Amino acid sequence: MRDRFAYIISLVFHPLLMPSYLFLFIMIFASSLMQPLQKESLLQVLSIIFIVTFIIPLISIGTLRLSNFISDIHLTDKRQRIMPFLFVTCFYGIAAYMFYAKLNLNNLIFIILSTITALLFLLTIVTYFWKISVHGAAIGGIIGFILALSFIYPISHFVLVLASLIIIAGLIVYARLALNAHTPLQVYAGIALGIILCYSSLYFFL
Repeated sequence: MRDRFAYIISLVFHPLLMPSYLFLFIMIFASSLMQPLQKESLLQVLSIIFIVTFIIPLISIGTLRLSNFISDIHLTDKRQRIMPFLFVTCFYGIAAYMFYAKLNLNNLIFIILSTITALLFLLTIVTYFWKISVHGAAIGGIIGFILALSFIYPISHFVLVLASLIIIAGLIVYARLALNAHTPLQVYAGIALGIILCYSSLYFFL
């Protein structure tokens, strides 16, 4: 039962879903940051973000599994993480370019997707030597983004939002340790990397 709960937590807060959660949060609590986009366009933009940051990367990982390039889609083997990580990094980089050069919708979207691309690239490099937690980096990244936004713009119910994120981070730490997917240091290092990089990018470039 414990492992099943940890597995569900890992799926619900899968790293590929985190960009969609982040933009959903921004659209609900700080929609003014998405200007000049109109409110009626936000759902369409969120759908595009979900497709390019979750569906397409998930299909690529599934394809690698079907071709036996990787042994499982959870990428438990550190050595098998490099190629999928590079693919996902490229997809996120293409998404950032698309929103900036082709759609030219909103600078915030471009900065966030570019930062996530940089974070993925760093995680790929670190993973070559050490199995750092991508789940940790993902929730750390969201915390970093929200902290930076709260310093630049007033966010309603920020304390409640931050408390919720800390609880989610605690659940993710519990899940990754309960599943023996990582050591505590690997999870905490991922969280720290995500917070530092994502906070810095919005604080200095937005």
